Amino acid sequence: MIIILTSDICKKISGGTVYNTKLFEFLITKGRTAAVDVVSDINGYDFRDDVSYIIDGILIDKKLNVTRLKGFKICFLIHLWPSVNGLQVNNSLIKVEKSICETFMILVTGMGSLDYINNIIQPAAKTCCLIEPGIDSGWKTKDSFKEKPQKIVYLANFIEGKGHTKLLELVKKLRYLDFKVDCFGEILSKPYFLELVSEVERCELVNITFNNAVPHEHINELLLEYDLMLHFSDYESYGMGIMEALCAHLPCIITPTGNFKKYQSIGIQGILNSFNVSEMTDTVKDVLNSPAMYLQLIQSVKGLNMQSWETNFELFLSKIEEL
Repeated sequence: MIIILTSDICKKISGGTVYNTKLFEFLITKGRTAAVDVVSDINGYDFRDDVSYIIDGILIDKKLNVTRLKGFKICFLIHLWPSVNGLQVNNSLIKVEKSICETFMILVTGMGSLDYINNIIQPAAKTCCLIEPGIDSGWKTKDSFKEKPQKIVYLANFIEGKGHTKLLELVKKLRYLDFKVDCFGEILSKPYFLELVSEVERCELVNITFNNAVPHEHINELLLEYDLMLHFSDYESYGMGIMEALCAHLPCIITPTGNFKKYQSIGIQGILNSFNVSEMTDTVKDVLNSPAMYLQLIQSVKGLNMQSWETNFELFLSKIEEL
């Protein structure tokens, strides 16, 4: 029996919840007895000796009794370390995270979380493995493009650190150009979202819209409707939406977060050098105005292929069976 423990975030759409859902479905197809339990406090959870547990890192908090968990078959699945808040480090959680790393198997879904172990939490985890998201079978690719991009998509949940405020500054500066940005995501921070809406109304920004999250099964078709993706997040462990856009051969302009180093190593263009709004604005302006620059972005993503969920999860299953 394998139980995935997570929070009520599973009711929302995000890279982490999609990953967990795909993992659960994979375990079932492999003939494993599996379940998902939504809990608010691990300290009060009734663990069993005959069950293997995958604990979503979103449940880690500074009050977690790590000692109580010893002796059970547990691994922690880290989409993003809780002590990461944008570019700020929450030191009150570091001690708990360090204890977890020293005691349990850690499975991370992105290089951002792996680097965080080595650079911030320290020492490196006792047992750690990187198991990235995969791509759905039959993923469709974009094969026709305009001379210059006009329809732009921004996939990110509405919560601090996801770059929408930078996006608004860019739109203000480039509002005279012929383009439109459609933002899609869950509202995870209502004050943040309302601030964005207020700013759009105050500045009468007609070329940007805010929309609800799109079910994951419709993401591929949505991406094919657009000419370009923007993503200006301050932090990503992996950046599933970016990966899916690139696998759809949709060019992107993104901040240097998540899987960006791997993308750079294979020649993907559109990765910014900083989180500076001026650099973002200049780059987007050049791409909007230059068919040649836009074509370079398109050509750089045409050969990208990623592994399937099943291929990646075979490694995940082997790790669970080591517990």
